[in-house]
Amino acid sequence: MRIRSLAVSVLAVVPAIAAAQQFLPNLGPPADPNARFEEAAIKPIGSGNGQLLMRMTPGRFESYVSVSVVLRQALQKVDYQIVGAPGWIDSERYAITAKVPDGVPLTATAAMLTNLLKDRFQLATHLETRERPFFELVIARPDGKLGPNLTSTSAECQATIAERIAASKAAAAGRGGPPPLPLALPGPNDPLPCGFARTPPGRLGMSGRTIAQVVPMLADLLGRPVIDKTGLTGLYDLALTYAPEGRVVGPFGPTPGATPPPSDPDAPSLSVALQEQLGLKLESARGPVEVLVIDRIERPTLD
Repeated sequence: MRIRSLAVSVLAVVPAIAAAQQFLPNLGPPADPNARFEEAAIKPIGSGNGQLLMRMTPGRFESYVSVSVVLRQALQKVDYQIVGAPGWIDSERYAITAKVPDGVPLTATAAMLTNLLKDRFQLATHLETRERPFFELVIARPDGKLGPNLTSTSAECQATIAERIAASKAAAAGRGGPPPLPLALPGPNDPLPCGFARTPPGRLGMSGRTIAQVVPMLADLLGRPVIDKTGLTGLYDLALTYAPEGRVVGPFGPTPGATPPPSDPDAPSLSVALQEQLGLKLESARGPVEVLVIDRIERPTLD
């Protein structure tokens, strides 16, 4: 039951998080790598607390997730790119509340989280290149025809996304607030608003995304790097239905310890669904992959 309550909490915030991820990264000047929260409180979360949340509002950061989720967000890496981490970072969760200094842009969130992990969790890392298996995502048909559930985003939605990106850039530069988003969140079977995503187990829906933005979600589902070799450019809408195969992925990446829900017996595997529904195919490959090695991470100093 605890996992189910977690899932409900995650799904409630998926659309807004997906929209923010679509429009806000890499906007504005580069973040100061030495940026830090003014103050931060860290407290352990009991196993009965099902809240799962990470957000930054003006002047405040809040997080109620596992240490592994904080680590991924701080280092901007997915789980297969991080090696050498102890198992407790998946199972232990901490409530982190912190004060964001005035004038610090959203792009500094990762730097502030990284420095929080260094200061309070004694994090130390280094980069290596290792030989690892990965997938290449290619167009399945020789004639280049795509599947029925992968279509070009409408001109109206593309214009809306362009306006949101412009508004986000202006906000990052201090010229106005963030772009407006739809007030009502869509239901599980409602059409997706322009630029939103929906990621319940066994389904993946996205509106106004490049294939390069879809690839990280596929990599999380597969637990292996995926390289876009489709050659497709522009924005697309997609809808994918598949049978989960052991990994539960939410808006923050894989959910450690979560059990996949019972799958539709008629749902195809992810690889088959990609080919039949999107007209895309996964091809196995092997080569050098950059990984981040955890040299040290300890349980935090508490308040």
